[in-house]
Amino acid sequence: MATIHDHIWSDAQDQAQSLNGWQQHYEQLSCGRFQGHAWQMVMDQGALLRETSNLHLRQQITPPRDHLVLAIPLAVQPGSSFAGRPLARESLLVFGADDEHQLVSAGELDLIGLSVHRDTLNQLTGAKLEWLHQAERDRNLGLSPDTASAIRHLLLAVTANAAHGIAPLDSQAQEAELLTATLSQTVLLAMHSATQDASIPRRTDSRLKVVQRAIDFMQAHVHDPIGVPEICAAAYASRRSLQYCFEEFVHTTPQAYLRALRLNAARRMLKQNDARGITDIACDLGFASGSHFTRHYKVMFGELPSQTLKASGLASHPF
Repeated sequence: MATIHDHIWSDAQDQAQSLNGWQQHYEQLSCGRFQGHAWQMVMDQGALLRETSNLHLRQQITPPRDHLVLAIPLAVQPGSSFAGRPLARESLLVFGADDEHQLVSAGELDLIGLSVHRDTLNQLTGAKLEWLHQAERDRNLGLSPDTASAIRHLLLAVTANAAHGIAPLDSQAQEAELLTATLSQTVLLAMHSATQDASIPRRTDSRLKVVQRAIDFMQAHVHDPIGVPEICAAAYASRRSLQYCFEEFVHTTPQAYLRALRLNAARRMLKQNDARGITDIACDLGFASGSHFTRHYKVMFGELPSQTLKASGLASHPF
């Protein structure tokens, strides 16, 4: 029986952990209070889903095991990217199963999509299945405006009808029929207009790997006294090259990213009711003092660390 999960969130990482079966990690990179919404209709062989967020985020996303996901933006800010390519309203996102995907939202992002177990793919005809396998390798496909609009309207209509019981789902067979029909129609629309590139250009891929190596190093050493020289060495890049690559793919500087990474880590500790005091957490993450940390924290999240700590036991508020 299909179940609906519908929540609003005031913390990026809380929202990242809310999608059923997904492994996600979000880092808030811009200042302000996070506002997000995660909606899912979970079925035996897949799910309909919609997710919104309002800030500059870097998202590391792994879809549910043995599932394939197709998604399209309803709203997206210029400068956003997915799989190393620009993300626009005419982009079709293809998330392959058991693989991590990188998404950077430059601001407001509203995605709607469909998650389908791989067993369901066998219901597709040969041409559709072949196209879908290639799309999974490409990850980020460009659609014509008319096709993108048609897919958005299709997914919105299916989601609304299912959510309001207009298309009753009283059995696993009806759920499977809905998922198969929606997937088939989405692929049929996309395969006649999508632009598929065999690979990311070599130079672009090299710059993307510089960013990934740098971020991996920062995440592994978030509690250590590292700076730009150490990050450059880990990324095999000069200071100038590192700066350029971060501005291209993450739309911030390495220094600002490291500070955001530490602030996000501190927020997670506070929300988990870490036994240490705020000043101890600040020092552990490399801030010069408690007051220095508090100032940056309030600018980033719109509240004091003490307010986060106080509210850490509160649950999300469903619609």
